[in-house]
Amino acid sequence: MFELYKYRQLLSFLVRKELKIKYRNTMLGYFWSLLEPLGLMIIYTIVFSIILRFGIENYSLFLLSGLIPWMFVNHSVLRGTKSLTSNSSLLKKVYFPRQIFPLTTILTNLVSLGISLLLVAAYSYYLGVGISLVGFFILPLAIVLQFILILSIVLLLSSINVYYRDIEFISTLGIRGWMYLSPILYPISEIPEQYLSLYMLNPMAPIISLYHFVFYGGELIPVASIIYSTVFSIVLLLFCWQIFNKLSKNIGEVI
Repeated sequence: MFELYKYRQLLSFLVRKELKIKYRNTMLGYFWSLLEPLGLMIIYTIVFSIILRFGIENYSLFLLSGLIPWMFVNHSVLRGTKSLTSNSSLLKKVYFPRQIFPLTTILTNLVSLGISLLLVAAYSYYLGVGISLVGFFILPLAIVLQFILILSIVLLLSSINVYYRDIEFISTLGIRGWMYLSPILYPISEIPEQYLSLYMLNPMAPIISLYHFVFYGGELIPVASIIYSTVFSIVLLLFCWQIFNKLSKNIGEVI
């Protein structure tokens, strides 16, 4: 991990490059990072608040506060899985820590997440909800936990994808299922009591709930769930980092 610090300038350059490429030749530039979640928010709000009558006060805010962080998960995992194979030419020519490519993808999406969260905060204040003092301290925790968890997953998937390209298709299917198993479209209170303990084993459930608490309000989830998600994410990162190091030794030859 400390080796990455030596290449921090390269990492910074790659992140800036990715951001420029992402919004190159677009009229609206960074505003596109807001349009996608806004469009999905409008669609889901109409479906679950009007058509299916999913009765939650300020449902659009509830949805947006969970959907924005999930877009970070979606883009990071799907693009991060291909981060090594899509940079095969560089991997064959120059040596540097291979983790830079998955990390670049996640940091690029983290910038978009930060921009989008400003929208959520503004919308929350517009509706008269706002962010509490505790929420300002909880938000960094939610972002860091999510970053660690997604970095772990992307490291694992990107390294395996070099050997088995099926991972790209599996991850697309898996990310869709994971979304519906996380409290994005519905609150945790809708989960039957007998399944709640099993449901909270999903590490994204506490993280999304933290975002809901920050921007939507309500009660904070039990500390035990936050601790579980924290420990799970850190242990997973250590495990996936080792797997990545092992599989990345022959990446130049295989890719």
